[in-house]
Amino acid sequence: MKRQKRECPESSNPFDVLSEEIIFMVLDLLEQNPLDKKAFSLVCKSFYATESKHRKILKPLRQQHLPAVLSRYPNVTHLDLTMCSRVSDASLSSISNACRSNLRSIDFSRSRFLSCSGLLGLALNCKNLVEIDLSNGTELKDSAMAAIAEARNLEKLWLARCKSITDLGIGCVAVGCRKLKLLSLKWCLGVGDLGVGLVAVKCKEIRSLDLSYLPITNKCLPSILKLQYLEDLVLEGCFGIDDDSPGVFKHGCKSLKSLDMSSCQNISHGGLSSLISGTEGLQQLTLAYGSPVTTSLANSLKKLSMLQSIKLDGCLITCDGLKTIADWCVLLRELSLSKCSGVTDEGLSSVVMKRRGLTKLDITCCRKITDASIACIANLCSSLTSLRMESCTFISREAFVLIGQRCHLLEELDLTDNEIDDEGLKSISRCSKLTTLKLGICLNISEEGLIHIGKGCPKLKELDLYRSAGITDLGILEIARGCPDLEMINIAYCKEITDASFLSLSKCSHLRTFESRGCPLITSFGLTAIAVGCKQLTKLDIKKCHNIDDAGMLQLAHFSQNLRQINLSYTSVTDVGLLSLASISCLRNITILHLKGLTPSGIAAALLACGGLTKMKLQSTFKWLLPQPLLEHLEARGCAFQWRDKVLQAELDPKCWKLQLEDTVE
Repeated sequence: MKRQKRECPESSNPFDVLSEEIIFMVLDLLEQNPLDKKAFSLVCKSFYATESKHRKILKPLRQQHLPAVLSRYPNVTHLDLTMCSRVSDASLSSISNACRSNLRSIDFSRSRFLSCSGLLGLALNCKNLVEIDLSNGTELKDSAMAAIAEARNLEKLWLARCKSITDLGIGCVAVGCRKLKLLSLKWCLGVGDLGVGLVAVKCKEIRSLDLSYLPITNKCLPSILKLQYLEDLVLEGCFGIDDDSPGVFKHGCKSLKSLDMSSCQNISHGGLSSLISGTEGLQQLTLAYGSPVTTSLANSLKKLSMLQSIKLDGCLITCDGLKTIADWCVLLRELSLSKCSGVTDEGLSSVVMKRRGLTKLDITCCRKITDASIACIANLCSSLTSLRMESCTFISREAFVLIGQRCHLLEELDLTDNEIDDEGLKSISRCSKLTTLKLGICLNISEEGLIHIGKGCPKLKELDLYRSAGITDLGILEIARGCPDLEMINIAYCKEITDASFLSLSKCSHLRTFESRGCPLITSFGLTAIAVGCKQLTKLDIKKCHNIDDAGMLQLAHFSQNLRQINLSYTSVTDVGLLSLASISCLRNITILHLKGLTPSGIAAALLACGGLTKMKLQSTFKWLLPQPLLEHLEARGCAFQWRDKVLQAELDPKCWKLQLEDTVE
């Protein structure tokens, strides 16, 4: 550590005696709230200069700020441009000239209008670039890939949904970027066997390869399976892969640890058995929405002695198939059966009895299981940390008491749309490690049960009470008091909630996501409390909170400078309130449907003032009332408009709503 600077006269800054290393240590602790570092840098000139040197990660809000921002922060290594919907050549030139060899990672995944010349300058000037994310670049062509190919040290490249890229462009990348370790080509519909084969032949160091929804066939698989370092392979939705040429699978891939073959419906147990032959080290296998899980398919897993995670979501599963999985997968820790038809008490219990080391279990919408399965899980799986069991309609209230009595290590629990009551919540409150609890559409719970959760689960970060109509202010008060680290809460359509709940939740300073749509008793007074107390708020949904008006918007504009997404539909906000939100520089997504106080001129003024908007959802009637040149200008700036014809609908009683939902499911 450098020696401390010698003491200065009394009139000078006392912080000058601190070494740069000590100030760096302080800055390392200021990571949670992005405004903290800004406040720190304003203390004095030396802090301002030191904070500029310290910052390595930068996330600019708008591209026009890039030259000034990059000048201030000369040591940036990671540049996140996901808040900049449009990145011009001038901006790319600024990045290339300012960062040069320092820059190692750049994220363009939500940016548009990138040009070949701009990307080429970036690749040539920033020689140490190892990560580039170009996901969602639907306008990118093969010429852009030729530019990226000049980044010779590139190790990670994301190209998901770059639908205009072909084998030619991927061939350029394969030849130029020989050091690639991760490549995502998900939904690159122009890339086929030739492009993937070139990647496998030229990029020998590939560890992770995502080929989801590519029009590939068995032809490219032999070269992929020969990659000696490949650990993670995703073949989700590759319908061209089938059982017709089992010989192509004969070599296997000894290094493979994770394989995802979701929605590969043309692969049967025979093809799967051939594909995973020689992959004895496989630890994670995903076969969601694929072939039926029968004894034959389960037997193909016989040699996978290291398998720890199996995901079979959406598959038809036989009882014998589950029993066979339990027999062969001796190290099984994670089992996902979400929306699987055919799961019964007999099959599930056979897995639980033989594999008591399960830590994660998903039985969402397994509507045939009963209390017998829950009793087996609770009594035998004491190591369970995650249990998802949404819409298990045959589970009685008593079964939930068992979960609280036995599964004390639970960190995540999803009980959405179940018959749990306050006694069940009282028992669940013994799970003191809970961080995520979902109780949406649980019509038998009230503030009594929620009070127990608030007292017993101090680590809670996410709480979902969507349409749990029995919840009142008393329960929310105890949650706010007992769960200070709360980051997300959903109280949508809890119609007994008033401003008192908002006042208590304003003490949860880490709150980031707040969903309170359909709470008619909430006013701008309660919203003001949230704005003042929860300065890290990024997502707010106050749809159908009819008593919230411009007064609430003015306070949000002043205090909620981290807000990125807001839904104001069916509130009493007018042009004045909407325009005030323009001062929130982070704001990217606004939904304004059925606002009687809005006028075309007010909306136009707000759109012009909100320079960073990327998505706007409006009533379709405004499409013809707003100036077309304005809409074209905003779209060119990167803002996408969604026009809705949704008719104003009366709100259903919670029980009627649930009955309607069940009819739809059936």
